[in-house]
Amino acid sequence: MRFSLEAKVGVFVVIGLLLLGYMTTKVGDIRWGKKQGYEVTVYINDASGLVKDAIVKYRGVEVGKVESIELVGDRVEVKVLIDNKYQIPNNVVAIIRSTGFLGEKYLELSVTKEKDTGFLVAGSQIDKYKTTVDLDQLQNKLADIADDIKAITESLREVLASDSGKTDMKLTLQNIRYSTEYIREMLEENQKRINQIVKNVETITTSLKEITLSNQQNVNDLIANLKEVSETLRVQTPQIATKLNNITTNIDDLVGDSKGDLRETISNIKVVTTKLEKTVDNLNEITDKINKGKGTIGTLINDNETAQDVKEALKGLRKLVNAYDRFKFYLSFSGERMWDTGETKGYFHLRIQPRKNKYYLLGIATSTGGRAFTTETDYTFSGDVPYYVDGNTGATSSSYSVTETKKEKDSLTFIAQYVQRFYDQLDLRIGLMESEFGVGADYFPLKNNKLQLSFDAYDFSDSSVDRKPHLKAKLQYNFTKNLFLNVGYDDFLNDESRSAFVGGGIIFLDEDLKYLFGSKVPIPTK
Repeated sequence: MRFSLEAKVGVFVVIGLLLLGYMTTKVGDIRWGKKQGYEVTVYINDASGLVKDAIVKYRGVEVGKVESIELVGDRVEVKVLIDNKYQIPNNVVAIIRSTGFLGEKYLELSVTKEKDTGFLVAGSQIDKYKTTVDLDQLQNKLADIADDIKAITESLREVLASDSGKTDMKLTLQNIRYSTEYIREMLEENQKRINQIVKNVETITTSLKEITLSNQQNVNDLIANLKEVSETLRVQTPQIATKLNNITTNIDDLVGDSKGDLRETISNIKVVTTKLEKTVDNLNEITDKINKGKGTIGTLINDNETAQDVKEALKGLRKLVNAYDRFKFYLSFSGERMWDTGETKGYFHLRIQPRKNKYYLLGIATSTGGRAFTTETDYTFSGDVPYYVDGNTGATSSSYSVTETKKEKDSLTFIAQYVQRFYDQLDLRIGLMESEFGVGADYFPLKNNKLQLSFDAYDFSDSSVDRKPHLKAKLQYNFTKNLFLNVGYDDFLNDESRSAFVGGGIIFLDEDLKYLFGSKVPIPTK
């Protein structure tokens, strides 16, 4: 059977129409019959770019379509149809996103941090909406940024395009090149110094670590002592408060019992004021006579030569008083605990400072271990007799000597030193140290003088006594103007008495002591 040309064309057209209908249904996702799924209502603030039949996604998976978009009041109501096979938790928020930079918009359901209480069902509502950066807003911001960049480049062009701008830029680059070259040369010249500084810092840290480790037990003991002191204060503070209350009660009782005496005192004051008025009248009469030049005082005041002599005398007295006022008196009380020997030492110092660069240091010291002193006794006999040395019988002789070292328990020793300051950081001392001649030095590495490094050398015994000089090194830190702590090592050349120590004390300025000394204090004339 042969088809005519018309029949062939007709068959081809029919097949083409069928294919076109199938493709339209597939690509457009045209659904025939009743819609499958459950409807959920979403409320958003802005539906820009979102259209009907837009995709609804959950965790990146397409779960439904947008059925309708309507404006309800001041919000947009979007009805979506979600496929029955998907269960979406009810703690989701709606977000409008784009499939690409220029792609179509879709509605995404994103889980929030809130705990879900079930799943979305037909008729559920989603009121939470999260906004994202819109493409139009992003383009507007980029346009504003581009305008700002354009304005900056135009300003730079106006500055750099001129002859003066080019010259300034050239000079700036030249200065930068000179600066970098100078810094490079300086670093090369000081490379050895920098390396030495780093090496010194490493050495210091190593030394501090060794000192800390070697004195760990001492530090622990110090902390334990501080804890014991604080516990004692905690227990005794309520008792002190009770005693203060008793004192105030006694004062109230005393005032109440003395009301009659107070009335009598007021009456006496009235009598005294009457007498004072008479005294003032007499003084007025005397001053009137002085003004008229009568009497010795009147002559002294009204005579010009005498007045000039008095002025000179007063000027000299003022200089004397000013020099006297420059004197400063510092009192300090301190104690030191010797960890190795178990002794405790106490010190009282009076520092008399007439000038900034020198002062006199007086004081007393006491020790629970006492003060050691050595005696040598010579014995002479008419004949040869045996004598003992360290418990062993020695040779016979008609004479021999015995050297003994004794200690005076709780004996007082005295301190009297002259101190001169050099270079604002170094004090050199000479005089008596614990009743023995010695020298010392104090170094203040910080400008505020809070840290003090001290070294003392005294008790230089002669060769007949088996004892080395007494050397003492101390580090002191002033936490406040009146409180300080110190640590150090005492008598480290003598095995039987050397010991590390820790201590502290108080120091304060007493302005009243200068008046107690009176005219006995030497007044500098320069």
